Amino acid sequence: MKREIINGKTSIQGFHTQENRPYALTAPVKCVDSKAWLGSGYYFWTDETFARYWGIDYKMKTGSYDIYTGYIEENNLLNTTFCEEDYFFLKNNIEKAIKRIKKIPKEVNLKQVHRFLQKEVWGKLGIKGIIYDDLPHNSYKKNRTYSLLDPLYYNKRIQIVVFTLDCVNNFEEYLIEQTS
Repeated sequence: MKREIINGKTSIQGFHTQENRPYALTAPVKCVDSKAWLGSGYYFWTDETFARYWGIDYKMKTGSYDIYTGYIEENNLLNTTFCEEDYFFLKNNIEKAIKRIKKIPKEVNLKQVHRFLQKEVWGKLGIKGIIYDDLPHNSYKKNRTYSLLDPLYYNKRIQIVVFTLDCVNNFEEYLIEQTS
């Protein structure tokens, strides 16, 4: 991950992928999809390659996609990818949220868990976002190489979700009208 000091704070460069539009975005677009891994927020990839894959796979509705870059202030982010303490804090809070929601007689889903965490945990603790990684493979795109030794996927697909834009700086166009 590339880091720079922006406004006196250590910040991580992130890549935000969206459908190509006839105008440049001035801020990232908030994801509100009920299947979003970490809930409602502004999602950034830490690696340009995965930002491109996301564009190809999910952001081609207009025939091309754009990638923007921005710098996310590192303080007040849970780093569940590289910090064991933050990882277990996230894991334990997800499990507590699931148990709490199960007390209400209805099925637990991803959106409910993240809404609870944002309202009852992250906001109260001043957590502005989460650095997270998932399994880096898309089995339907077998022509992609995430590893030189299949199935050891050692290239992490790292994303940062931010819940508030006050920790995102220098948001600007990076790659416009990409098709591959």
